[in-house]
Amino acid sequence: MEKIKINWNLWINGLLFILTVFLLFNILSNMNPIAKSIGHFLQILSPLFFGAIFAYFLNKPVNKLMLLLKQTNAKFMRRHARQFSIFIVYIFVLLLLFFSFYYLFPLVVRNLAEFLRLLPNIYHNISQWLNSNQFQELDNFLNIEESIRYFVDNFTAQDAARYISSGIESLSTFTLGLAAQVFRLIVGLIISIYLLLYKKSILQLITRVGRISTKEEHLRTIKYYLRQTDVIFYKFISAQFLDACIIWVLSTLLLSIMHFTGIATNPFAVGLGLLIGIGNMIPYFGSIFASLLAMLIAFFTGGWEAALTTITMLIILQQIDGNIIGPKLMSGALNVNPIIVIISISIGGAYFGILGMFVAVPVAALLKIIFLEYLEAREDKMLLTDREN
Repeated sequence: MEKIKINWNLWINGLLFILTVFLLFNILSNMNPIAKSIGHFLQILSPLFFGAIFAYFLNKPVNKLMLLLKQTNAKFMRRHARQFSIFIVYIFVLLLLFFSFYYLFPLVVRNLAEFLRLLPNIYHNISQWLNSNQFQELDNFLNIEESIRYFVDNFTAQDAARYISSGIESLSTFTLGLAAQVFRLIVGLIISIYLLLYKKSILQLITRVGRISTKEEHLRTIKYYLRQTDVIFYKFISAQFLDACIIWVLSTLLLSIMHFTGIATNPFAVGLGLLIGIGNMIPYFGSIFASLLAMLIAFFTGGWEAALTTITMLIILQQIDGNIIGPKLMSGALNVNPIIVIISISIGGAYFGILGMFVAVPVAALLKIIFLEYLEAREDKMLLTDREN
């Protein structure tokens, strides 16, 4: 009788394939618990992420101050220049946080309380506007009266009570979440100090790992693009933040002057100025939406003249920012076509929310650099091939 030959390699490969399919099926069928576990793990590590972000943005001020301290005559100061520079920078940051929580936060809260106090008057003004000839003309063009009437007729006291109770529950949840985030931020701030203190040894360790895990040529390419990313992101985000602070101060002063001189009634200058400043960090869209909100509040508190004056002055301020302040701060760091900016902001906001809108432009600028360098490399290769032929 002939012996039956068994192809063990075929059987082992088949068994491995079945096991792989089975594992993939189990992973996909239990994706929610796995995603929750990953999310919980990342939440535990969030102070480390916050610390890395703090250390990244404070690294350059620390380095600049360290260079100044190394030029002093005091030997002890030169020897411990990095430690002193970290200490001075963090004292400055803590003073800014103290100013924000002790002076700025109460002003914003008072603006919010004033807005809530004026809600009956705003509601009265809205009702008058709904019955005015101006609204009738607008309604003939947009046909919005039916939608507003339907909402008013169907919005009952029970609906209001339900929204208020859900709002209180959301507020309590938000308060607990905010306390947890504040704790994580404090821990992250402490971690960032250690990251800055031991920055050199951490970078050396990362470089050693990179050398044993990839080729030297690939490592140089990675370092090059990391430096490009660092330059683009730091320049853009720091310039946008400084620009937002300037616009916040200027818009707050502008709205305050307009309110106190009686040009346009708007008692929420600090809160709206802060909103305009934050919105200004999102190119094109953010400042427009914030300015429109300021115009609406001015309209319902002071009428058409106040609204038109407010939006006109804010547009002038945005033009000054877009043509003078912004270019001076950016100094040509991001030369990105406006169409690419709009597309990148739309994609970033659709997939990653507000954070995606903030970082969409520097990501687009980095991708543009990579794409252009790839095109140049391919063109150079084609020219070299043509010369050889």
